Amino acid sequence: MLKQFIKACLGGLAISIGAVAYLSVDNKVIGSFLFSLGIFTIYSFGFSLYTGKVCFIPNKEPSFCKNVGITYLGNAVGTVLTGLILPFTKLKKLIPALQVVVEQKLNDTLLSSFIMAILCGVLICISVMGYIKIKDGLGKYIALILPIMVFILSGFEHSIANLFYYTFASSWSFKAVIYSFFIAIGNCLGGMLIPLAVKYTEGSKLGCEEK
Repeated sequence: MLKQFIKACLGGLAISIGAVAYLSVDNKVIGSFLFSLGIFTIYSFGFSLYTGKVCFIPNKEPSFCKNVGITYLGNAVGTVLTGLILPFTKLKKLIPALQVVVEQKLNDTLLSSFIMAILCGVLICISVMGYIKIKDGLGKYIALILPIMVFILSGFEHSIANLFYYTFASSWSFKAVIYSFFIAIGNCLGGMLIPLAVKYTEGSKLGCEEK
């Protein structure tokens, strides 16, 4: 459990670094590509990410949910700690623009955010499962990166990245906590959608390779 927690903390750090890169450029396409560095790092070095773990729930034992919970907690620690220390660096110049982004997120309706979170979960699943299933080296990383760029450019809601955004922008509130909860649930439902559909329609266990 401790090793899993540490891997999850590092996963949160990786997502935070990707988010900083995204915020640091004006071009959204380039920014979305740079954000994918977080996912690339996580799956290249064996770190853990909540939005990736949930994709494997349909084909795992119920005890796997404890693994998912530990991963979320570790991701939260990694992102929040990163968001707390960055204001003490020159990257604090990013905070005003980020506060505008966070305000837009929190001004969206809860239903809209929930749906956007489900769609984000679907794309994360495509990314993770594509990385696992495709054997070609280049193809694996195209599959890993492209869906991440799509969810960023589409404005879908990623629960772990949002933990970093809220913290770095000093924008935590009761509303932010509620939105974080529903977005995490939405990511989970979206992440499980394709594996459940494959299991029902084909009788195969998509993603059973995950440990």
